[in-house]
Amino acid sequence: MTDRVDRKPESGKTVVTVHPLVLLSVVDHYNRACKDTKNRAVGVLLGSWKSPTNLDIANSFAVPFEEDSKNDGVWFIDHDFLSNMFAMFRKVNAKERIVGWYHTGPKLRSGDIAINDVMSRFVKHPVLVVIDVVPAAFG
Repeated sequence: MTDRVDRKPESGKTVVTVHPLVLLSVVDHYNRACKDTKNRAVGVLLGSWKSPTNLDIANSFAVPFEEDSKNDGVWFIDHDFLSNMFAMFRKVNAKERIVGWYHTGPKLRSGDIAINDVMSRFVKHPVLVVIDVVPAAFG
């Protein structure tokens, strides 16, 4: 039997639930690291499959990330930090696994495919969630 974390999300069939804590953490990450810049925040999504078609994203953590402003294909993500943080999260909640990654967009960039390839070292089929942290309207 395939490990539940290695399931491949299917377009139109998979429901991805992102908990409010994750959204709050991403906005906080963006505000601390990227506000008033053209940079984007990048981090890891943690969660589990609740059923064959329901991926539950319950937690996240920020990852040190830098990207060349002139060339989207030139970037750096700290693999050691990612591995160490995940090991610490596993001690707190052994059920949560890396299920994917996030960035604050607002659009996809050419380097995202390569970043997704890096994330596939931690989970076979990583999910990418683009979170728009700049509201279009208030209220």
